Amino acid sequence: MTDDEELSQHTQPNEPSEVFGPIDAGALREIRDLFVEQEPLVQTASLDNPLNLQTLTIELSDGVGAASTARIDVRWSLTGNYAAHYTDGRGRNFRFDCHPKPGAPRRHFHPPPNAPSRPVEPSCITVSEVSLVTRAILQRWRYAYAYETLEGINDAENPP
Repeated sequence: MTDDEELSQHTQPNEPSEVFGPIDAGALREIRDLFVEQEPLVQTASLDNPLNLQTLTIELSDGVGAASTARIDVRWSLTGNYAAHYTDGRGRNFRFDCHPKPGAPRRHFHPPPNAPSRPVEPSCITVSEVSLVTRAILQRWRYAYAYETLEGINDAENPP
């Protein structure tokens, strides 16, 4: 599988949709607009299906370190659950999530390099408002990008 093929595959949390909740289209549009306004490396920010929105896909023109491409897929529910999944052309992944998960905190982090379903860590993101969570994700992405490493991406104290 090539880097581009791997990057084009969309992955979502393994949680059933009834646990995650119905998707909040307005929140996804707000997140899209914030990414486009705040992140100069956004190439495209697109919603998957206008009639049945599930995922916002943000394609970045560069990735962390040696990755030349990257993508962040975002889901947000009407119940305030979210999943923001980073993947890049080198096959590295991490995910900031907020949803019920047995044996894990509601706000949790799936660490790089492969964002395993288990174990997870408590997330450094403790805010819950759409705009603040988006800014926190952007801040942690920018940290990884600036330092060219995925290490320490979940080490901040309550970003943004």
